Amino acid sequence: MKYICSLLLAGIAATACNSGGKSTPADSGKVHIIHQALPSNDPKGVFTGDFGGSPIYISINFARGKNVAGYNTHKGLRRNLHGEMTQDGDVWRLRLEEPGDHPYDGVFSVRLSQDMKTMEGIWAPLHKDSASSKKFSLKRIDNAQGEVFMASDSGSISFLIDGSCRLEYYPNDSISTGQMEILRGTWSRTKDTFLVNWLRNDPQGNKTGRFILHTSTNPHGYDEDSITGEGFTFYFVP
Repeated sequence: MKYICSLLLAGIAATACNSGGKSTPADSGKVHIIHQALPSNDPKGVFTGDFGGSPIYISINFARGKNVAGYNTHKGLRRNLHGEMTQDGDVWRLRLEEPGDHPYDGVFSVRLSQDMKTMEGIWAPLHKDSASSKKFSLKRIDNAQGEVFMASDSGSISFLIDGSCRLEYYPNDSISTGQMEILRGTWSRTKDTFLVNWLRNDPQGNKTGRFILHTSTNPHGYDEDSITGEGFTFYFVP
């Protein structure tokens, strides 16, 4: 028994001498690189720009993993979108497909910038003979531009953040019957001027409409907003 204890004490002492009283991890000679996670960017938002001569709005409202979804609005026609997003170097690639049950449905092949503020790409129809392919370049819009809703006894008009415009009005020959007409379109704004591309012709037979926003201050110091155009006058609804 004394012999065994002596051996154990000798082994412990030798180990302490060789290590200098400190334990050091084994060094394999390899360089260890720590990869940091990519910054978390959010593709959700609304992007707008020219699309074949009229504005289009692409709204991304769902993004989880590689799956993305949303909708687009063009000339008042709203179509759902779904697809995938993958990273390609410093940019992102999106393939967004419309449902396919409308003659003018198609697929958006999109290049989204690293900061996710701009997108460019090409749209191709699902039904080859229905339309021609279109290139586009869009920018993320600032939600601070807000939405506009005004009304009067004859109807109302709204300009929504997703680019859709909705005009509700009573034609002169239908006020007594209470039959309201609804006209949908897509809008763009330059200062106080709203330009609308209608899904179908307006009451004057036009494919586009122009509305002017007016702001004035009454004697009590309150702003009174109104909008006029295409024979209509609507007022701000508090």
